[in-house]
Amino acid sequence: MKNLKYGYLGPPGTFSEQAIANYCQNYGGEVKPLNSIRDIVTALIKGKVDLGLLPLENSLEGSVNLSLDLLYQTSELQLYREIVLPIAQYLLAKPGTKPIEIKEIYSHPQAVAQSGDYLNKHYGTAKIIYTDSTAAAAKKVMTADGRAAVGSIRLADIYNLEIIAANLQGDLPNATRFVLAARQENDFTANTHLGTQAVSEFKTSIICAPKVNRAGILYEILGKFAALNIDLSRIESRPSRQRLGEYIFYIDLKGNSQEQKLSSALTEVKNMSAYFRCLGSYPLTVIKNET
Repeated sequence: MKNLKYGYLGPPGTFSEQAIANYCQNYGGEVKPLNSIRDIVTALIKGKVDLGLLPLENSLEGSVNLSLDLLYQTSELQLYREIVLPIAQYLLAKPGTKPIEIKEIYSHPQAVAQSGDYLNKHYGTAKIIYTDSTAAAAKKVMTADGRAAVGSIRLADIYNLEIIAANLQGDLPNATRFVLAARQENDFTANTHLGTQAVSEFKTSIICAPKVNRAGILYEILGKFAALNIDLSRIESRPSRQRLGEYIFYIDLKGNSQEQKLSSALTEVKNMSAYFRCLGSYPLTVIKNET
């Protein structure tokens, strides 16, 4: 069996690394840090990695729009697995830094948003500076005094940082959903943890756009699933980028597209759509604790 290579949003210390490291502990494989979500998709298309870990949505802040848009724009990609990681945000600084000394706070926009209430309350006068990743924020903190980063507890070990505050997201349940994407022609039949080869509960994701944009059309599309008692776990709209006011819909459904009931509903929706694509049916993994 081939030792698969996984691309993720690096550098080491990001939540993406936590998710893929946990996954590889169970199923093996090599990991490759990449600088951006776009770089992950580019590496997939060029064959530099076998699968790419894309952050798709967060329970507090919603969808990662760039990942959605790239899945739409890159027709070669298919989804092979979902990984859900519980997220805890920490405020980190150079050893010996006192909270009152912190004037600048660095992090990825998603991490800042998830910690917004805490930061507004305790560091309302601090300057917030966005970075490409939480790990990049940790590197910035090491270069000057008066700086702090928001990120995972793993960053404290990697960059020798001190924990100033923990669980910045508060009591709200915070988790990020990732998906493993690959080129459609990849053959993972020997890997029972990927795609329809897995023994698991399944989710199916589609993208569609109606033939005619009229009142009630989305209700009619969703009605095809409701009529067969197929559960929807998410629906999201994004601009089609073709013309103003035109949207495409991302729909997640419970079940495997190979099942007769779901297959029948998908065929009906496809017949109603000017654009239709099944992103894949894939198994689910929920990580219980941070690693």
